[in-house]
Amino acid sequence: MNPKEAIQSYLFAERAKTNLITLSQMTTVLSDLKGAEKSGAKRMFKLLVNAVAQDLTFAEKSTGSKEFLDAVKILDGIESMLDNDEFDDVSRAIGNAMTQATTPAQQGWQVLSENELV
Repeated sequence: MNPKEAIQSYLFAERAKTNLITLSQMTTVLSDLKGAEKSGAKRMFKLLVNAVAQDLTFAEKSTGSKEFLDAVKILDGIESMLDNDEFDDVSRAIGNAMTQATTPAQQGWQVLSENELV
């Protein structure tokens, strides 16, 4: 990985982690909602999960880091968990996706450090 690729990997990974943290925080709120409010919030949450997955797919295509695609695969399973109100499982899945997104950030940071760019 050259420094330019390292910067891209690092930036995509940090953006993904930020988005995944936001999803994680929203999960806590979702579990407390009731009725129509919960139903509407779930729909919006699914849209946001899909947007994050699209961003991760773009990151994988731009960098070639398969970990981004692994994170997408994890996020793909969230919809059924949401439908069944399995919010603990949703939180775990988001955490697993975050672990995948962290790897390209670490790899990018290492290259940048080795080249004395950070």
